[in-house]
Amino acid sequence: MHRTQTYTLVFALVAALVTALSTVYSYRALEGAFEQRFMRPLCQDAEFTASQLSARGVVEAGVGGAESNGYLELAIQLDPKVGAAGLTDLAVIAADRRTIYDRTDPDTRIGEPSPFDSLAHDSLSAALGAAHSARRSVTTHVMAHGVDTRVVFAPIRDSVGTVAVLAMAARPDWAGDLNRLRGRLLVVAALSVLAIAILAGFLMRQAGKQVALERRLSRSENLAAMGRLSATLAHEVKNPLAIIRGSAKRLAKLEPDAQRMADSMVEEVDRLTRTVGRYLQFARSSPEANGTGDAAGALTATLDLLEGEFVSRRCSLVREGDFASARVALDDESLKQVYLNVVLNALEAVGDGGRVQVTLAREDDHLRVRIEDDGPGIPAEVLKRLGEPFQTTKAQGTGLGLFLCRRLVASAGGTLDVDSPPGQGARVRIGFPLRG
Repeated sequence: MHRTQTYTLVFALVAALVTALSTVYSYRALEGAFEQRFMRPLCQDAEFTASQLSARGVVEAGVGGAESNGYLELAIQLDPKVGAAGLTDLAVIAADRRTIYDRTDPDTRIGEPSPFDSLAHDSLSAALGAAHSARRSVTTHVMAHGVDTRVVFAPIRDSVGTVAVLAMAARPDWAGDLNRLRGRLLVVAALSVLAIAILAGFLMRQAGKQVALERRLSRSENLAAMGRLSATLAHEVKNPLAIIRGSAKRLAKLEPDAQRMADSMVEEVDRLTRTVGRYLQFARSSPEANGTGDAAGALTATLDLLEGEFVSRRCSLVREGDFASARVALDDESLKQVYLNVVLNALEAVGDGGRVQVTLAREDDHLRVRIEDDGPGIPAEVLKRLGEPFQTTKAQGTGLGLFLCRRLVASAGGTLDVDSPPGQGARVRIGFPLRG
């Protein structure tokens, strides 16, 4: 993965994480706002009500029970509040944690340990032990009968200290609104993450195109540089080669004993001339199809030429298919160059005692040539770059052979593909459109 694509991916992940954290933070903030809006009036009501109760009457109710004047006074003050304020429970709890007054179940709970002692023991203890300088009420959350409930404990004080605690319980009425807002936040967050993913995908795709373009430009620059080098090479080498060749021909006539050396010189000069020609052919930016040739005949001639090489290496050459004449838009010399390069590559891959199979077939006005070997195959990391200029697995190779072959085949409207299934050697497939 390119550096730009990596940065884009990291940015997208960070943006998605920030979006998720922002959503959670917003939800918590909304939950806190709802909680505060619900608890503030509940605390104010509990503190105000506790301040209106007589500490003497509360003590009297705790001693005399439901028949005392203190209890009657508490009932007159507290009974109307349950329905009016929407409370679920309203109780007065003595310092010893016994119930003095409980609007929910006054007949059975008076004088008994308060249920709030087990539901919210620590908060009740904090309210009972609060000093005059401490905050006036203590709030807590409890699960009453399986329902989330808010409780406020407001101390009832006399001149000495806290004599009892007023407990107000209510169930939040904002759960539905908060759930709706949570759903909307989740939708917004999901859409934001989706937008980030789409944008990141688009940017990564554009970065990939840019990387591919940079590679093509680099390749074009290499080709252009090679073209300039080839032109210079041709200019500086071809004329001296022609002079050397002519001199060798004349030397052979003057000295009969020098015939063998002169022939070797001519042969080497011709080889260098062909080398220069290959580099010039590589330098051409867009080779065009040159004439018409017999693809099947050129293949037969190339295989016949290499028969001796196969025998010397103790390798087998298998021919299959219809080798009748097949005209394509490429001259015989170029066809032989393509076949020679591919078959020699296969022969070098299998080593001594190997096997190379050449299959020729006609399909839908196309000629299909397949060259397969039983060698070790081509690693995947090499295969994906095979055919690029200057990419080779040979110690003395230039990486131009397969590249030139592919360009020659493409100039005739054909295709050249290489694949290497694991453990099955390598396979080259060449296709040409047939001419009528």
